[in-house]
Amino acid sequence: MQSGVITPGTAWGLPLNFKLLPEYLKELNYSTTILGKWHLGSKNRSYLPGARGFDYHYGNYGPQLNYFNYGFGTNNLTGRDFYENGYQVPQNCTNNHYYPDLILEKFEQVIHNADPRKPFYIHFATTLTHATGEWNGTTTLVNILETMPGYSSRPAVTALNDTFINRRRQTSSIQALDEQVRRIRLALTYKGVINNTIIVFQSDNGPVTRIFGTIAQGGTNYGSSWPLRMFKQTMFEGGVRAPAFIWSPRFRRAGRYTNQLFHVTDWLPTLYQAAGGNVSTLVGLDGVSQLKSLVTGRKIIHRTDIPINIDNSRTKFVNKTEKNPQYGVIWLHNITGILYKLVGGSVFNDSYAGWERTEGTTAANPMTTPTAVSVQCNGVEGVEKAGSTPCRPWSAACLFDLTNDPCELNNLALNKTGILSILQSLLAAYNSTSVPSVANSTVDPASVVNGWWVPWQDPEPVWVSPPCAPFNPSSAS
Repeated sequence: MQSGVITPGTAWGLPLNFKLLPEYLKELNYSTTILGKWHLGSKNRSYLPGARGFDYHYGNYGPQLNYFNYGFGTNNLTGRDFYENGYQVPQNCTNNHYYPDLILEKFEQVIHNADPRKPFYIHFATTLTHATGEWNGTTTLVNILETMPGYSSRPAVTALNDTFINRRRQTSSIQALDEQVRRIRLALTYKGVINNTIIVFQSDNGPVTRIFGTIAQGGTNYGSSWPLRMFKQTMFEGGVRAPAFIWSPRFRRAGRYTNQLFHVTDWLPTLYQAAGGNVSTLVGLDGVSQLKSLVTGRKIIHRTDIPINIDNSRTKFVNKTEKNPQYGVIWLHNITGILYKLVGGSVFNDSYAGWERTEGTTAANPMTTPTAVSVQCNGVEGVEKAGSTPCRPWSAACLFDLTNDPCELNNLALNKTGILSILQSLLAAYNSTSVPSVANSTVDPASVVNGWWVPWQDPEPVWVSPPCAPFNPSSAS
């Protein structure tokens, strides 16, 4: 799965031999819910949330969708992608309600109706701040930023003038995301369960920027990773360093930030242990529980390295027959405590590896609010350090000191050859046990039936919802 995303109509998904977190939590008597996007495969019903540990799902199966008609388009196919527990949710059941608000109101409803005696796990998979994915009827997937006046009129948005209208739409999407976080916390508070709840906020990758859209010859979200280098689908910090936090009254040190290494696979054992599970019974996992460090606030080292990705399917942009794997790995020096990072391989069209300032901002007016976790480049933002070796990963691997150079301004590959060798050996060890990608990008026309994306390889691809009353937002909470 390291070489592509799962789009509707493609016959693959997260392999069924993997047991997921909600399946483990159900064994601890948890109710399990997912709201929003699934994005782990939908070729048949064995790949859908209801078969992977979730009691309830309300949302879409694909990566993105129109926020009003809930359609998604690709490869000259388009269809509605909105389901409730495997059943199609027809238009009159939702009345084209703004999708981010719709799943937020469903969260409030789920919490309001929850049995306070039964523990719950809710995966709120918002599509914000992603743009939509719509087929233009000819050859192009079009990304459109859709918002609502209640968000676009907020001061953080109107601070940008109309010259940057698309960045304003993106900022408006961020406001909608902020509103989701606010109301999720309020719903838990009003239910009286906030003091026994753990909240995790995380993103899967960096933003799709304006330059990303130009290079990829597709749509853009007009996002920003400034002052970090590059963007989504790259191994640079702009592609992999994203906002994240975990909150709970159970944690003894509030407001702590750390540079401890925490891999996505660590969430399962960490949250399983937090739910009362015995992590010693978990076998065959790559993740480790980091609960003790979170609860006590102590810096307990569970990891000294993290592979970001190894994509052996990548080819050179000019010569598509010549392999040029994309890779990245981070390593903690056990004496100095410095985090080093190795980046290499193909990057889009193998011609650009730079920085992109947030639209509408300048060095004099960055339009940011400094915090304890704000990135400090320790150099001139957006410019490679004078005298350093230019980083061109498609030609040679790059090495960075993330502790002192989080913006990746200074390529140390020629200056610290010993460190470079250590990371290359580490990468080779990971690569020796890597599993070939099972990605399948072929979209089957049979996957759209009567204007709906369906689990077309299932004996029962279409489950139609029973009649429903016209949607009223006030009835959702």
